[in-house]
Amino acid sequence: MLQYLDFGHFFHRLPIPIGKHDKNELEAIYPGKDGKPRDFTYWLIALMWSEEEVSGWKVIVFPVAEGRAFWAVPPLFHTDAPSSFDKAWKLSETLRAYSRGDQLTQKFVNPYWDDWAAV
Repeated sequence: MLQYLDFGHFFHRLPIPIGKHDKNELEAIYPGKDGKPRDFTYWLIALMWSEEEVSGWKVIVFPVAEGRAFWAVPPLFHTDAPSSFDKAWKLSETLRAYSRGDQLTQKFVNPYWDDWAAV
């Protein structure tokens, strides 16, 4: 049986459950191939090192379904240009706050975000 990498083993943070409003919004954003809604349960808010033209940290958000690889769907949100670790961490904390308030899809549904001045 296939087992997927569980990032909980690397980072000791509690999973962030997806709220009712965000689940409803995700049904429209990520329709299942069979027409049924996907059963997303948690948010994965990740910081990723990037070495493109400018090196730095990017922030990526995936809706996660139990028992499925997080990369099975495109990210809901990601920063386009890298930034410093401090700014990326602050943005990830902002994303966590909105996700706990069941407003992540309302505030950060645009997947290409580069408003670092807002952090």
